[in-house]
Amino acid sequence: MPIISDLEIIKSAIIYGDIDDAMEIIKRRQISLSYYLKKNPREKHITYSIFLKSLESLLKGEISLDAFREKVGSLQGLTELMDLSGDTSEILDSLCYLLEYSLDRYNVRYPEFDGKRCDDK
Repeated sequence: MPIISDLEIIKSAIIYGDIDDAMEIIKRRQISLSYYLKKNPREKHITYSIFLKSLESLLKGEISLDAFREKVGSLQGLTELMDLSGDTSEILDSLCYLLEYSLDRYNVRYPEFDGKRCDDK
């Protein structure tokens, strides 16, 4: 599956509070990437692997959103990898805003999270 499709599925799962689904996709892609990296390591596979590991660490609460932004922002070729046009900083800002909103809304620290929004009765 193309990288942009993976990212859109992960983003929509996170927005709707289905963190288990997002983590499952992340883990499946990491397994697929490990095969690619063993056979024929390419820069795009390495970049995507680092991105997914950083996203997984963020969802687990191992790193902060600022650390995620810094790590992913330093990746070369991220926008080309995801077939996105535009400024890398704008795309990263948009992604980080979505993550900040969702992580705060659902109190995410995978594997523990509240599927309901904060302060819902």
